[in-house]
This record gives sequence, C-alpha cells and structure tokens, in this order.
Amino acid sequence: MSTYLVAFVICDFELIHKQTDTNITISVIAAKDKIDQAEFALEQATLITQNYEKYFGVPYPLPKQDLIAIPDFGAGAMENWGLITYRETSLLYREGMSSSRSQQWVATVIAHELAHQWFGNLVTMQWWNDLWLNEGFASWMEYKGVDGTKPEWRMMDQFWSRVVQPALGLDSLSSSHPVSVPVNDPKDIEGIFDTISYKKGSSIIHMLEKFIGPKNLRAGLGIYLNRHKFKNAVTKDLWSALAEATNYTKDVEGMMNTWTLQMGYPVISFLQNGNTTSWNITQDRFLLSKQVNGTNSSLPASRYQYAWVVPFDFTTDDGTTGKILLSEKKNQEDARINLPEGLNWFKANTDGYGYYRVNYPLKIWQGLIAQLMTNHTVFSASDRAQMIDDAFALCTAGVLPFDIPLSLVQYLSKETDYVPWSVALTQLGHWKVLFREGIGRVPVHRLVSHLLSNLYTSLGWEDSGEHLDRLLRTLVLTAMFHSNQENATATSLAMFKEEKDNNTNVPVEIQEVVYCSGISQGDRQDWDWAYKQYTTTNIPSHRGVILSALACSRDTIVLQEYLDMTLNKDQVRSQDVRTVLGGVASNPSGTLLAWRHLRRHWDKYYDLFGSGSFTLGAIIKGVIGGFSTQFDIEQVEEFFSSRALGAGERALLQAKEHIKVNIMFRESSEKSIVDWINQQTL
Repeated sequence: MSTYLVAFVICDFELIHKQTDTNITISVIAAKDKIDQAEFALEQATLITQNYEKYFGVPYPLPKQDLIAIPDFGAGAMENWGLITYRETSLLYREGMSSSRSQQWVATVIAHELAHQWFGNLVTMQWWNDLWLNEGFASWMEYKGVDGTKPEWRMMDQFWSRVVQPALGLDSLSSSHPVSVPVNDPKDIEGIFDTISYKKGSSIIHMLEKFIGPKNLRAGLGIYLNRHKFKNAVTKDLWSALAEATNYTKDVEGMMNTWTLQMGYPVISFLQNGNTTSWNITQDRFLLSKQVNGTNSSLPASRYQYAWVVPFDFTTDDGTTGKILLSEKKNQEDARINLPEGLNWFKANTDGYGYYRVNYPLKIWQGLIAQLMTNHTVFSASDRAQMIDDAFALCTAGVLPFDIPLSLVQYLSKETDYVPWSVALTQLGHWKVLFREGIGRVPVHRLVSHLLSNLYTSLGWEDSGEHLDRLLRTLVLTAMFHSNQENATATSLAMFKEEKDNNTNVPVEIQEVVYCSGISQGDRQDWDWAYKQYTTTNIPSHRGVILSALACSRDTIVLQEYLDMTLNKDQVRSQDVRTVLGGVASNPSGTLLAWRHLRRHWDKYYDLFGSGSFTLGAIIKGVIGGFSTQFDIEQVEEFFSSRALGAGERALLQAKEHIKVNIMFRESSEKSIVDWINQQTL
C-alpha cells in the first residue's frame, strides 16, 4: 500500500453496513446525530462497488470498505484504501431536507473515491507528475459510476457543462499547465490538484473513449490494472495497454502525448477554397489572452509546438457526416474535406466529445443560429451547450464579433434543457460580474430576464418534477433573482418572511435563493435569524446552503463581521473559509471588503492553510477573480509582489491573466454589447 493511502480513525461515531454481491462489507460511519443521513450513501456505495468490479473485471481486493463523514475536513474527500474520509456535505443526504444538487454531489463524490480504489490505490502513479492519472480518471468514472445507478439523471449529458466547460476555460490561459507536469518540490504537489488535473484529465479520457471505442477502452483498462496491480505505473503504461486493446490499430500514445505533455488546446477553423466544395481545416492554439500585451510572449516551449492530434468529426444540414484525424505536424495543410454545395450549416465536434473549440465562417455561424431559432432539437443538448460556450469564448478572445453569441442565445427563449442553460448562464453570469461597475450591468440583467421569461413562468416555484427539472428550476430562479427580476425578488422575499415569521418550510431546492433574497433585502435581525439556523441545524447540506446565503447581505458592517468570523474556527470551520471569502467577494456590496480583508489578514490565512495548500489558491481566485479594471490589477500586483504564496502561486498567475482579459474585453466590447441589447427593445 502506498503510504499516502494509510488512514486510521478513532471516534465514537455510529455505523451502518451492507454486503455486496461478492461479500465485501460496505459501511458508512457518521456522528450519532447524523447517522440517519447515511442510507443514500450506503446504497450508492454498495451498487457502485459492484458495478466497478464488473466494469474493470478486477475484484475489489480488501474485505471491507468504510466511508466516514468528518465534521471539519479540508478536501471534499480522500480515497484512503478501505477507509475513505469525507466532508459531511460530501457523504450525508436526507430526503426532503437536502436538495437534488446535494444528492447528486454525494453520489458523484462517492463514485469518484471508489474509482480510486482501483485507479490510484490498486495501481499507483510512480510520481506526482502523473497525478492526473489518478484524478482525471476518477473524475471521469464518477459520471460513469452515477450514470449506472441513476440513469435518469443523464450524467453523461451533464459531463459537458460540469467538466469540459470549466476545463476549457482555465486551459485557455497562457498560465495553464500540462496535464502531466514536473513536480520537484513538495509544495508543488497540492498546486496541481486543480481543474487541469481533474477536469481536463477526464475530458481527454472522454475524448479517447470516443476515439478507440468504449469496448476497447474498457478492455485496455482491464489489461492495465491486472498488469500493474499492487505496483506503480506511469502514463505510458496506460497508453500501451489501451493500444494493445485496439490490437495496435490506434497510436494511442502518439495522439495522447500531444494532449498530456503540453498545455492548452486548439481552435479548429474552416476555410473554403474559393467557391469550390473543398474546405481546409486548420488548428491553432486557442488563447483568451492573445490580444493582451505580454501574456502571449512567454509560453514555455513545447515539443509539439502547440499542435495536437485531433479526432475530428462533423455533420451537415443535409445529413452528410465525416471524420478525420488531424495531424499535429505544423507547416503543412492539416486536412481538406469536401462538403456538399448550398449548405446552410455544418456542425463539428459531435456531442462535444473533442477537447477543442470550433470556429466557423460567419455565414455558417448565421446558418447555425437560424437552425437553432427554427428547431434547436436538431442538435443534441451537448452540441447546443458547446456552440454557446465556443461563441462566447471566441468573442472574449477577440476572434468572433460580439453579435454572434448575442444572436445565438436568442434561441434560449425556447430552450428547456438543463445543460445548455447551465452553460449559457455561466457565460452570461461572467458578463454580469464584468459589467457590474459599468454601463453594462442593467442591460445584461435585462437580457437574462428576457431569455428566461418563458421558462420562469413554466417552471414556477412549486417543488416538483424529475431530478433535472429540479436542478433547472434552481438555476432559473437563482438567475432571475440575481437579475433583479421583480416577481422573483418579491416571491423569494415573501417565502423567506413566511418561514422566519411562521416557521413554514421553504422547499429544499430553492432554499439558497430564498435565504439569499431575505438576507439581501432584510436587516440585521434577518441575518441573525439565518445564522442561528446555521449553528443549530444538524443537516450538513442545509448548513452549506445557509453559509452561502449569509454572504448575500448588503450591510457592509454585517459582511465585515462575517469575514472576521473566518478567523475564528468556532464560528466558521477552516473547511468553509474559502466559501465565505469567495461568497462575500461575489456580492457587489462585499467585493472590495473581501479584498481589503484578505490583504489585512493574509499572514493569518497563510499560517492557517500552509504554503502547500490548494486552499490558498482557491481563496485568491475567489476574491480577485472578478476584477476588471486597470486599478484592480495594479493593486493585486503591488500587494502580492513581496509575499510568499506557496501552492497559490499558479492560481495568482491565472487570476491576474483573467483580470487582464477582463480589462481588454470591457474596453473593446462593453459599449457595443450594451448598444446591441438596447436596440433589441427587450
């Protein structure tokens, strides 16, 4: 057993247990007053363990598997072999008292940690440069695992919005890093427990599954695990096993080295050869910051010169389909395809399996937009999400005119699927943050309210529907409230007052938006009432909801006191410090308070979390990530110029690059976007 996987726990907790089909004892352990919230975890852990044994074709090698909820735990969970430790919010769930989002979180974290029992524990990476082998794979399997026990949740559809979108976002920075990254200092280890190792890692495995086929991938994993069990392995060993599973018909290592040994990803573009049916397909490294002086000049050298082996496919409006493998070799024509004459549109990267962006000629973008407006269901939910995200990202990078994403999202007034809405509201939410101090704040709020109007009416405030309906309702109501839509604001406030004054229960799915509404529009008494609920509830997911909502106050004195509580473990647990700081910073009334507070108490937080903690990086990004003025970046650079950051160093570089992109985008596009929205008479 690798030493980092050894764990002992001494406690007076209670336990419930179950046997798998292969006679493994699965136990969930929690504090006595919370053990009644462990049933769902026990059911999921048992089913997922059984499914994994079948999927990998390798038995779980220990006689038991314990899962324990720890009251104050820095990470989400840790995959210690046979004794997995969890935050309470990552393991405990009670029907009717915890939301669908909490339930899904518990299921995915359990599936993630159980995947590690094979990928990480049974076969362990040789050194931390291959951390992604553990985390990328487990982050992919968590979706497979839950999809096997809860198929109605459509986890593989959600994969695009929850995994691929955030990975593409971070990996578009010049301050990103390769998936496989050299680790020469212990403090560097925690610095790579990030979106690249987890989400990019799982995204490229998802792409690889499509390329070699699910059966070959599964067979290759079986070869890899059996060959290296109870030993160490390197990334090359996995590629060898997968190539063997394809009978060496696929150069897995040749392709995947271009994705793991260099950072970033390409944008694939089309260029028509005159008026012929012949089109050239080219690739180029996609960088958000290409137009920002100084951020594109210091890219580390890459043996692949920032080109990739890209499994590429497309479909056209007349049903023509095709697929090719783009070469990583530069200075030559990547590929040429023939497309039928008179096309209105073609769509590349079917279902978003490929880890890249696609840019089309303007006339094709316009054809895609027209198709979305006429019948958007021609495209899958993942396809629609991907087009939205690509359009916004290409616009932010200065590659695509702003009217393309703005025209594209007009179809959303007819969209009823969770995944495209999740992606769209993430992008529009970013605009809200960027423009909150400028002329764009009100128009963007108006745009979001307009697009959501039909869905808001049809979903309503009634707690009903299937799992994805509930997730969508939470998303929609939250977006409408934060866009200052009158009905959403009034309804949520009335529900808060009803619970506070008459002790009625707000449906768990909408508690966070209702509490946020009541606290933001209320007084100190309302905040104190909510804080009392926070200190007295024994439902960890409910504590998490209130913890976030408490940051919604508009009273700067209250917000400052809340920030001060993060310095006292009796008031805010260490695990929750970054949530509070980030929550206050995302509140326009608290943005500058949080920044000032972080500077004033930096040494205390540094001492609390240590130089090797990924929490410092999360705090930095949470507090300064939304800045968008030259004044902001100068303050950030001045403050951090003389301070040790430990594992937070890369996070600061990424946050600063984001700020520079934000400044550029505001200067180049804010007024044009505002004018466009105003002309639409929304």
